[in-house]
Amino acid sequence: MFKEIAILSILIQMAGGFLLSKEENHTGCSGRMLTGDKVRQCAIKDGTSMLLEQRNAEWGWGERSEAEAIIALHLANDAWFSKKDPTSYISVKQMNLDLLSAISNDVALTNPAWGRGKLAHYVLGLTATCQDSRNFYGHNLIDKLQNHLNVSSQHFQNNKFAYALVVLALCNANANVDAAYLKDISTKPGNYTFGVDEAAMVYLAYACVNDAAYTLQSKAALEYILQKRDGKGLYGNEYSTALAVQAIFASKNKSLESLSDAGITFMANSIDRSNNPQKFMLLSVLPALAKTSYIDVGRTPCISDLIVTTPPSSKVFSIKITVINNVSGHFNQVWSVSINEGQTLFNALQNLQAVDSSFSFTSTTTTYGQSIRSVCGMSALTVNRQYWQMLDSNDTPLSSASDRFFPTDGSSFTLKLTKW
Repeated sequence: MFKEIAILSILIQMAGGFLLSKEENHTGCSGRMLTGDKVRQCAIKDGTSMLLEQRNAEWGWGERSEAEAIIALHLANDAWFSKKDPTSYISVKQMNLDLLSAISNDVALTNPAWGRGKLAHYVLGLTATCQDSRNFYGHNLIDKLQNHLNVSSQHFQNNKFAYALVVLALCNANANVDAAYLKDISTKPGNYTFGVDEAAMVYLAYACVNDAAYTLQSKAALEYILQKRDGKGLYGNEYSTALAVQAIFASKNKSLESLSDAGITFMANSIDRSNNPQKFMLLSVLPALAKTSYIDVGRTPCISDLIVTTPPSSKVFSIKITVINNVSGHFNQVWSVSINEGQTLFNALQNLQAVDSSFSFTSTTTTYGQSIRSVCGMSALTVNRQYWQMLDSNDTPLSSASDRFFPTDGSSFTLKLTKW
């Protein structure tokens, strides 16, 4: 973990000077005579630029703010993040560094700063940037997030906003959402401790899970929000109005969308450059101005997903996978798995895991590619100087990582738990 932090820190420092100079020439929309929907569109463009300009020397937004900024940028423009674009890539890595640093101090992240809802933002941030929360540098953040609901149960029972945010993060990460969670976030209509903000987050959680058994609870939350609309068409301050507008668009009810018009104009005016909007204002209003919501996090296909759904090659062949562990217990088993021509060895392991419950593995992303961490429940323990070695049919170590190695028809490979 510390090695990853060091590498990412150096990467950020190296890129800093280039990136800062790149954004100095930005021209905003302020001062232009705009009408109609162009006001909203310009507010999104200008608000996004202002949020990027507020990045600090480390190319982030400050401790525990990184994920919310990434989410806002993603929902304002789902094409914002690209691994080929250093201006976005470094900021995402800074989010990862923030989380890795916290884990190094408290592996369970149960301290109040992270264990009462904040981790949910980071799971959403990872989902938005196509990262696996179940295998974040070897850490299963989904398990940690679900554990928080038990460790801090009293807090979440008293704060349904935070509770619903956790449920929403689990849903977006395609994790199991226990029926008990859906029951617990429900409140009696009109009994929302944090008003519109809480009702909106509860509604978004229900809208994400989309379980017909909770239709009444979901409807009650939305009705509460709409009842709070004042004579100016607003739902409170900018923050509350932003969440209300998110809920309205998450409802997918076209007849309700006009109820957001005044709120959108209000938010667009609030983040005009002449008002010098602060970071947290921008984080709140950008998704609503874009007519998106937290349930849209992760609904834009990742590049890796697009590759998977590309029509496969007509040629399909089989390879053999052998797993051997003579270090911490005798284990020797062989599988056969089919792959498409052009798929990697890592894809083959994924295919095998998907079709055969007797095989499983975990991995972590490194500078050199995917590193295998465990196979069939047997973990490589660094403290014991162990690692999973990948060998070809001649027992020769592979020259590249599994996600960069392309098998041929009839080839065989061995995953061997080895000491160095």
